[in-house]
Amino acid sequence: MNRKPLEKILDFTILSLAVVYFVGFLSFYPDSIFLKEAPYHIPREYELYFEYVLWVFFSILVLDLYLKYKKLNSWKQFLKKHWHEIIMLALIPFLAVFKIAKIAIKLVKTMKASKSGFKVFYKAKKASKHID
Repeated sequence: MNRKPLEKILDFTILSLAVVYFVGFLSFYPDSIFLKEAPYHIPREYELYFEYVLWVFFSILVLDLYLKYKKLNSWKQFLKKHWHEIIMLALIPFLAVFKIAKIAIKLVKTMKASKSGFKVFYKAKKASKHID
């Protein structure tokens, strides 16, 4: 099998980005794979960069699948041969929705706590006026 240099570069890039993202994932979300703490520490400031890595990884996977489809030029053969890659590609945005939901839940909890804090402050201020 004579593989083109572009295919080799894409495969190496996909593997490299997957490893980099996995390293970041283990560092930032060890509880997701039932670890009490991360096996290594990456500062939280770098978490955003790992999000970019995920979407670059996604884009390169799309390009790779497109080139594989063009090479076969048949949907039936393409789906039969690359179904696992299509599923993996579809899971990335699907799982990103769960992360967004997790952030939204934290935001709602923070807003509820703030609301409770304002209520306490307002009641305390109102009670202090009655005492005077």
